[in-house]
Amino acid sequence: MSINTATMQDYVKYIFILSIISALAMSVSVDYVLIELWLYGIANLTILIITPVFMFMLSVLIISLITMIKQFRGGFGNAALKAKALMITYTVFFILAMIYFTYISVIHYTMLGLVVTDYQLVGDHYLGFGLALYNAGLFMMSWQLTEDLISDKLSSLYRFFIMQFRYHGDDEDDAIIVR
Repeated sequence: MSINTATMQDYVKYIFILSIISALAMSVSVDYVLIELWLYGIANLTILIITPVFMFMLSVLIISLITMIKQFRGGFGNAALKAKALMITYTVFFILAMIYFTYISVIHYTMLGLVVTDYQLVGDHYLGFGLALYNAGLFMMSWQLTEDLISDKLSSLYRFFIMQFRYHGDDEDDAIIVR
């Protein structure tokens, strides 16, 4: 399958960033559940199910919006005013539908009510020290990833991710091959 190089590389970077954000969101939700269990002895596990669903729906929405914005930046050519208005109406409807589906999906899973109770863990020092180390590692990882993304460094993880899409420079149409 042959795909335009510039846009595909952009999408790989978007998917990489969204994957990192999803992993961080899941790590924070696990942290929230463990802290709730440590403080109160009771934890609601529903957030562990809502987070991946929400992050997937949000990622699809963001990738779709980026694609639509890139298409609009190219213009509509010499299309009639009615055609332009119809295309913008379809796009707005699609965006609103995606936002609604994201909202409905999250609301659907909030009704699960998965609760874990263990009052012996309230104030447990082993769990507390483990949470302190977990939070320190989560903070350091978040800081490093944010710093790398701001300074536009290519981390080794991103290089591994990008190597899945190998560039063949001898192609005439300047395309990459996705395997």
